[in-house]
Amino acid sequence: MVEVIFTNPVYLWTLLLLPFMIVIHILILKKIETAALKFSNFEAIERVSKGDFLGDRYKGLFNNKNIFLLILRLLVYTLLIFSVTGTNLWYVGEASDFDYILAIDTSTSMLADDFEISRLESAKDAAKLFVDSVVGKSDIGVVSFASAAFVDKDFTSDKNEVKEIIGKLDVKESGGTNIGDAIITSINLLEGKRAKIVILITDGQSNIGTSVNTAIDYARTKAVIIHTIGIGTEAGGKIFGLNITSKLDEQSLKIIALDTDGKYFRAESKEVLENAFKEIASFKEEKISLNISWILLIIGFSLLAIEWILVHSIYRTIP
Repeated sequence: MVEVIFTNPVYLWTLLLLPFMIVIHILILKKIETAALKFSNFEAIERVSKGDFLGDRYKGLFNNKNIFLLILRLLVYTLLIFSVTGTNLWYVGEASDFDYILAIDTSTSMLADDFEISRLESAKDAAKLFVDSVVGKSDIGVVSFASAAFVDKDFTSDKNEVKEIIGKLDVKESGGTNIGDAIITSINLLEGKRAKIVILITDGQSNIGTSVNTAIDYARTKAVIIHTIGIGTEAGGKIFGLNITSKLDEQSLKIIALDTDGKYFRAESKEVLENAFKEIASFKEEKISLNISWILLIIGFSLLAIEWILVHSIYRTIP
């Protein structure tokens, strides 16, 4: 699947000027035609101008210089605008090695008792198995999040160090789950990396901080794939010491994965969670970027040169 992403989309608003350019062109053309009708010797004018200086409206698009030049100019304008907006083509290709961020929810809801051990302990055990299953020259980083996101480990290829950090993760007694900031923090760590993947492990109940939609848009501009793992049973679980039932919010996690070309996994048990990590480790696809801004700019200026040649040759008119 090919996707078009604009790094400066604000300039797309200038495309709304296209209808006004068409109207202005037509009004100027009518004014020129009205003035031209004052001449009586059309045969002499045509010999001097080497063609139909008014444009024949009934001989097809390319024989009508006024319409053809209008289309050419509109095309040049459009290409230049798309160039300024920073047009990038994103497509999915095969990669040999990935760099991963493990973003693990450490909010209070991860203490729910719907797993044999807590959701957090199950996630930590499965994450360690994932680290062991990663092959190649992959670097791995760790981010934990509750009401805020924390960088527990920047990128390293030392698997033992990563597993040690994961093992030390504990619930942060602060209110809320900030999935949006967790995604953005993870993406920022991936800056400069080639094949970029975030694995988000959470119960999906984002209720504070940056909106999930904002984080998704940011991930798309950075070509980051986000695989989401929803941890929790359908019935939910009680949080120790609190009369609260925590249930999995699947919808948000499905949207995050779908909109970033990732995959969503529902983990209702420790075994399913481990299988989800194994499947992610087997994926070999990455998002690849192709910046076509310069290509559009070159095509635009080439068409502009063609228009100049036409105006001073076969479409030449009397001054």
